[in-house]
Amino acid sequence: MEVREKDADSESIYMNVEDAEETSNQSEIYENIYLNRTTEIPGSTGACERRKVNCSNMASVGLGFLCVLLLAVIVLLCIKHNKEMQQIQSGNDNMTIERDRLQSSYNIVTSERNRLQSSYNIVTSERNRLQSSYNIVTSERNRLQNSYNALKYEKDAIQKKLTEIDSCPSGWTRFLSSCYRVSPFKNTWEESRHECRRTGADLVIINSREEQQFVSGLGLNVWIGLTDREQEGEWKWVDNTPLESGYWKNNEPNNIVYLYADEDCAEVISNIGSSSVISNWNDIHCNRYSNGLCEKKIRCSTQ
Repeated sequence: MEVREKDADSESIYMNVEDAEETSNQSEIYENIYLNRTTEIPGSTGACERRKVNCSNMASVGLGFLCVLLLAVIVLLCIKHNKEMQQIQSGNDNMTIERDRLQSSYNIVTSERNRLQSSYNIVTSERNRLQSSYNIVTSERNRLQNSYNALKYEKDAIQKKLTEIDSCPSGWTRFLSSCYRVSPFKNTWEESRHECRRTGADLVIINSREEQQFVSGLGLNVWIGLTDREQEGEWKWVDNTPLESGYWKNNEPNNIVYLYADEDCAEVISNIGSSSVISNWNDIHCNRYSNGLCEKKIRCSTQ
């Protein structure tokens, strides 16, 4: 370890000697350069002054040229700036005009939008009103449809019953809504009525002129269901309804007494060849013999 330390000290001493020699050599070189610079050629001062003047003139000319150039640049920049400002101002004016136009268009569009909104509100209100009316009409239509269906069902039922109306039995003649039959044997008024009731009928009750013409057209003398046996002069039909108007012959009823008996029953007399076909009723004794005219209403089947 001590030997290594001694070697390191020796190397350090040698390096210091070499550095001192290099520093001495550099000093000599700088001194020679300085001597060379300070050694002037005779008459060199005037030349240096002339070079200074020339350099000053050239610098002035260059500076003036630079000023002119700078001024030209400034002028060009001002012109360009003014032109750009004019363009900007023109663009600004155009934009202001365009803005005003757009503002006017916006106002118009806003007004139109408000008008359309108002129209829309009116149309919406009208639509709602119509919808309400439509709902009412639809409800009414449904109600009427239900009523129609009910009436149609009832009509079909009635039609079915009408198609099931019993026709007149064999040997009976149909006229309007009744069936008629002349009894084949002559009997008293009471016996003729009994015969009619045995078949589900009764002596005829004449309710209309048409029915009177029908009975007269049979061309027979027949008992009808009219009598005043209960109270003389008060004629009643066999259903106990009073007679309102009749088709009596002239001078009838006259109630001629025959064998202590009054004429208390009515008959229709055949007036073949007579012009007075309608007025052909006659009161006669109830014990006389004549054909009875039976009548029964046509009934609907209940099945």
